[in-house]
Amino acid sequence: MNHVFKSTAAVFSLVGAISATAAPIIPSFSTFGTLAGATFGGSGIPNNAVAITNLTGLTLGLTATPRFAAANPTNNGAGTFTARPGLSPNPPSSAADPYALWNFSFFLGGTGVANAYFRLFYDFNPAVGNDQLTHGVFAAPGSVLANPTQDSYNLGMDFLATTNPAIGITAPAGVFNPNAQGQYSFALVAYTSITGAEIGRSAIVVNVVPEPGTFALAGLALLGLAAARRRA
Repeated sequence: MNHVFKSTAAVFSLVGAISATAAPIIPSFSTFGTLAGATFGGSGIPNNAVAITNLTGLTLGLTATPRFAAANPTNNGAGTFTARPGLSPNPPSSAADPYALWNFSFFLGGTGVANAYFRLFYDFNPAVGNDQLTHGVFAAPGSVLANPTQDSYNLGMDFLATTNPAIGITAPAGVFNPNAQGQYSFALVAYTSITGAEIGRSAIVVNVVPEPGTFALAGLALLGLAAARRRA
């Protein structure tokens, strides 16, 4: 796969010097809605529910989108998405290489891209409120990026789970489980330089929960079990 955050080992020799904030990631954006011109590197990927941050010479966008024909994640219009747990049926996803039913998709562009440094934070741990410092990070100077830079990633992609300074990845601890219920958080952050101050960010959270019908079926099953015990 040809990933957009890429460069040489020399460029990323300082990738560990992250000026990150020690705090949970919460939804952050200037506007929430359609990001005109964003394709997220694919065909037919929705761009109508994007956390958009507009800065001087920069536009950052982050959203949760379906993987292939999976149910589209819903959202509350304020940067919080809801997706279903489960293993994607589309290759290369498999029991041995598990992908989620949903992706996180990002966009960055503008006249100031080459003058900034960027980090894309992502989360493997479904616990609520994980500190940003526990997240994986994909880091790159804007000077080596395409303009615009955009793509759609799945947390099940192998490259996200492997620390690789040559392409700017510091993987999070643990293993992603697409069947796990909980909350995952993401942030696309612009900085003045590799060790500089944060300029701004787009951030979202994705709550992974069963469909309402699953709760109803579980409730009926419990009622049936209780009735059977009473009859016994």
